Amino acid sequence: MNWISNERFVSFRNGRMVVLAEIMADTAGDLPDAEDITGRILARGSTALDINTGDRYCLNSSGLWKKQNSASSLGTSTSAIISCTSAGAPVVGDLTEQEEE
Repeated sequence: MNWISNERFVSFRNGRMVVLAEIMADTAGDLPDAEDITGRILARGSTALDINTGDRYCLNSSGLWKKQNSASSLGTSTSAIISCTSAGAPVVGDLTEQEEE
């Protein structure tokens, strides 16, 4: 099971909202594909927490969830949206350039 704990609107694409989201999932196997959430498309940089293990993941530009090696640098707050580089290092993101098509 998974759910969105926080999201921020980025743009519209094909009649659906593109959102930068924080996902909570019971296990990593429950992480959704970028277009699997009804009415939404997850933007690259969306983050997820595997509640079972405490592992954090970041959605890359290919739509793949990448496990983050430095969980301590992400902090424990689920109220701040963090975007990630494709290498997996957490960085503060500029939402104005998250999705351009």
